[in-house]
Amino acid sequence: MKEQIKCYDTQACIRCFACMINCSVENRLRLQREGIMGMEKSVQSQMPHLDYLKPFRREIGVYPNSKQVTVFHHCNHCENAPCQAICPTGAISTRDGFEVVINADACIGCQSCGDACPFDVPTYSKENGKAYKCTGCYDRVENGFKQSCVEGCPTTAMFSGSADEVIAEAQKRAALYSEKTGKKYIVYGANKLNDYVGKLRWITIVEENELEAYKLDINPTRTVMQWRDTAKIAGAALTVAVAIGTTAHFIYWLDKRKKKIAQEGKTHE
Repeated sequence: MKEQIKCYDTQACIRCFACMINCSVENRLRLQREGIMGMEKSVQSQMPHLDYLKPFRREIGVYPNSKQVTVFHHCNHCENAPCQAICPTGAISTRDGFEVVINADACIGCQSCGDACPFDVPTYSKENGKAYKCTGCYDRVENGFKQSCVEGCPTTAMFSGSADEVIAEAQKRAALYSEKTGKKYIVYGANKLNDYVGKLRWITIVEENELEAYKLDINPTRTVMQWRDTAKIAGAALTVAVAIGTTAHFIYWLDKRKKKIAQEGKTHE
């Protein structure tokens, strides 16, 4: 399967939140399909940890030149996926369509994924001690369907497909918006942001000057992973140093032992 990515077009969004509703409904239907919970209970129970797509409306600028923007808090399905790298049980994996997914059965609720995620995405459920985040609707995608949020969008502000096709369309739209408005629009996440996350598989068409307003970090990182990598390097160096020291001490002891035996031999003569 080709790499699948999604795009959010900030200019085409009408803030109807159909994406959020579709996401919530799909996650409850998934519980029914997998035989985890019946339909009535899945619909009536409050399960905020299954709300993977959280839109927030903000007002930016100063009146009368102020405007509302919709900020989405969601999993970006990072190319390098620090949550996957830090998971101690291998509960997080990358699917064939490059969706980064948490296996709840293998999750031990250590919350390391949340510590490593620079976007603060994984949600911990106190009810069952598991971590949750967007699955990228991998089960739908692998069966030829669109993601639930994409399917629910009435204006194609969200669209998805193979990486090449989606990035080409996103760049086309960004160029059009730049031409029409005289402001620079970019495709955030289409190119490598840094070594920590790499590229993103949820990209965003946004005015360059509004990156901060949409909470789009140009250098997302977390010190917990940097400390871990430093500790691993230091630990390896310390192990080598101990081995060298032990060997040197043994050679020194052996040399002294030989000299002592030789001296005792001369004394007996």
